[in-house]
Amino acid sequence: MNMFETISIDVYPWAVPTAEQRAWFDALPVDEKRKAILAAIEEGFQSPISEKSVEDLFREVRTERL
Repeated sequence: MNMFETISIDVYPWAVPTAEQRAWFDALPVDEKRKAILAAIEEGFQSPISEKSVEDLFREVRTERL
């Protein structure tokens, strides 16, 4: 019996990707996706600490898209 299960989880280098970002990222080869995600993680580690909550950030992104 196989004890490992494969599941698919959508992971993007943006908190709230646009449809265009999703399409661009989905079209990348796996190794390029990995590079993009690792670059986003590194950018996050290099950025200063924010005083904003996750809810504040989502609200800002949604407001920018209206």
